[in-house]
Amino acid sequence: MAGVRAALLGAGRGVRMKAGVPKTLTPISGDNPLLHFILTGLEAAGITNLLVVTGFKPGPLQSYVNEHWNGEATFIFNARYASWGNFHSARLAVDQSPQSDLLIVNSDIVVHPDVFRRAAAAPGDLVLAVQDRDDLTEEDMRVQLGAGAAAPRDRGGAGSAGAQGRRVVAIGKDIPMAQSHGEFCGVSLLRPAAARAFAEVATDLQWQARTSLYYEDIYAQALDGLDARAVGVAPEEYAEVDRPEDLAGAAAVVEAHPGAWQAAGEPTTDQTAAP
Repeated sequence: MAGVRAALLGAGRGVRMKAGVPKTLTPISGDNPLLHFILTGLEAAGITNLLVVTGFKPGPLQSYVNEHWNGEATFIFNARYASWGNFHSARLAVDQSPQSDLLIVNSDIVVHPDVFRRAAAAPGDLVLAVQDRDDLTEEDMRVQLGAGAAAPRDRGGAGSAGAQGRRVVAIGKDIPMAQSHGEFCGVSLLRPAAARAFAEVATDLQWQARTSLYYEDIYAQALDGLDARAVGVAPEEYAEVDRPEDLAGAAAVVEAHPGAWQAAGEPTTDQTAAP
């Protein structure tokens, strides 16, 4: 996928997993860790340029990428991974990628490779992968969409027009449930205008000593003046792993799409991916 660089945010410790290695190296299907499905998913989507932001125990993460990634890989160490929010990892990725559309990917997720393809192909300055859900919680990174989106949850409608192509009005854990249309799935694309806006907002907040932030908080403040769009994520195309009990849900995503995590050009048996 020419002109697109993927940035994997792998600096965090993953305290709730209670593991001694970066969370992305936690096995979810056989001996394959989360990272296996991220790397093979990016490769299956045709992405060959990868930037990895490391932090907690960078050695095992870097070794795994070097052994399993077939494209170009660059590493950058986030020395503030334990004291600043993950917005700083995203800022490092933005600063290191001035010539690319930047696909930022969380390291604690499993998503169908088509999600990467949809985000890279969608119009807009900022593209967010969004899953419409009716069971949102206070912990979810919620998204409010513009006209034509699904009805707010307190209006009794479980049905949805879907997130695909809708404009993103707001993102954050502070959006009222009644105004939330879905969950951000940890995949986003920044084109040059969005990357510049991200850097400007992040710089302003750093000068204010506001450093305990999610990168989604930067998105929220940068939305004005950007064409921000959503791409839809089907129910069985995404899972996030925060705690050990989330591993079963991640494995279920893999099991629902046999053959999807194959390199570009290889035959696939997956017949369940959304178009």
